Amino acid sequence: MRVQDIRIGETYQVKVPQRLPPALRTRHPRTRTEFAADMRLYQRRGDRFDITVTDIAPEAATVDGYEAITTNRATLRLTAEQAELLELPAGPAYEIDGFITDTDGNEAILDATVTYTALPAVWLRPLEEPVRIAPGIARFHRARVQAQATGMTVQDVTRAAQDAQEHQRDVAGQALDSYRAEQWLRIAEVQHQEWRRISALMTDTAMKTYAPQSDPEAVPPGS
Repeated sequence: MRVQDIRIGETYQVKVPQRLPPALRTRHPRTRTEFAADMRLYQRRGDRFDITVTDIAPEAATVDGYEAITTNRATLRLTAEQAELLELPAGPAYEIDGFITDTDGNEAILDATVTYTALPAVWLRPLEEPVRIAPGIARFHRARVQAQATGMTVQDVTRAAQDAQEHQRDVAGQALDSYRAEQWLRIAEVQHQEWRRISALMTDTAMKTYAPQSDPEAVPPGS
C-alpha cells in the first residue's frame, strides 16, 4: 500500500516476501523483544499476518505496529524477598521464564503482542483483500490431478471429486483463522474443480478411462 493510504490505529494484512530486504536482514536487535520480533518475521517469510499500525515514517515509507497473538509463556521478575526465600545469592535481579500450565498440565492461554518496527509499507494490504494463488501454481495442481486421474474410470474420478470436495470443506474451516490455510483453500478449490471437470468430460464423451491426450483442456506437458 501507499504510505498516504495507511492510517494509525487501523489493522492491515502484512504480506511478507520470501526474501527480506537488507535493512531487515542485517539490523541488530537491541533488546530481547526486538530479537523475538525479528525471528518471528523471519519465520513468517512467504506468509501473511495482521498488524495494527502504531506509527508511520513517510520519508522511509515504513510502519511500526503490533500483532495480537496468544502464548502460554511468561516471564516473572522476582522481588528481593522472593529471591531471598529461594536462597538465591544477593545482588543480581532474578526472573523466572517459562510456560504456564495448570496442575493437570493443561496449557494456560494468555493474550500477548509482538511489536514490529520499520516494516515496508508496500507489504501492507487491506484486510478484505483475498489470498490468491499464481496462475502457475494453479496449472501445477491441475496437472497433478490429471496425472492422478490417468487410467481411472468415471466412477473412480467421481469418487475422487467427492473426496476433493470434502477436503475443500475441511480446509475452508481452517482458513477462517489462517492466511496460510486460505492459500491451501485456493489450491483445494482448484483440485476439486479439476476433478469435477474431468468427471463431466468423461461422462459427456463416454470416455472409459481418463487419458490427458484425449482432453482438450489438459495442461500441456512442461507448461
